[in-house]
Amino acid sequence: MSMQNIWGRRTETGLTGDEFREAVELHLLRHIGEPHTAFSDQDGWAGKSREPGPPVDVLVVPPEGERRFAYVCTLGCALKKAGDPLGPGGIRRLEFVLAAPQKGEAKDDLAMLNLAANTVRQFAKLVHLQQVRVTPGETVQFSKDPQPMFQGSKQVAFAFTAPRLPNEGFEALKLEKGEKVEFVAPVPIYKSELEAGRRKGAQALHKALMKGGITEMLDMSRPPVVKQSLFSKIAALFTR
Repeated sequence: MSMQNIWGRRTETGLTGDEFREAVELHLLRHIGEPHTAFSDQDGWAGKSREPGPPVDVLVVPPEGERRFAYVCTLGCALKKAGDPLGPGGIRRLEFVLAAPQKGEAKDDLAMLNLAANTVRQFAKLVHLQQVRVTPGETVQFSKDPQPMFQGSKQVAFAFTAPRLPNEGFEALKLEKGEKVEFVAPVPIYKSELEAGRRKGAQALHKALMKGGITEMLDMSRPPVVKQSLFSKIAALFTR
């Protein structure tokens, strides 16, 4: 489980930690914009962290031109494979991304950026601590009866989706020896969407999210792609 003290020496990716950082930063630059380190897990990389899970930094591509959102991406999760070995995707090299809308209001913009950064960092650690299935449409909830996670929102859980906002080809970064890093977005979802995923399956939920135009952009007030009334009708069919 330990990933400490990797900078400057070869990792199981075949790259040094610095080379891996350069590869991820160049990938972001090519597909969306120049990243900056917003959070550096110094204690983690030095082997002095009290947090569970691997050391994880967070990179941020700030807004530029007509792109009025910041893009956050973890750095460190992919240095070891993670996920559910028995799940459909198995264990893979993963990094997590989200987009935070920036509207020119400093306090609100910073709060949204911090929320996005904390969320992706949480998932980058979680997949090393638990056998989480990280495939499109799979969901994660943090309690048996999940309640709204964010102030002013009714979203109660997360579903994994492929990134849609960067340029084509961003979804995977090819490393040496044919390995790749996959970028995954943990998108907040409503209770009706969570329950529909349970009933209909991950593929059906992912299809509904994609058809509904859901991206990795944090949006606390978006309409659900699965209406509660429609879900109730579907659930009734399953319980007859």
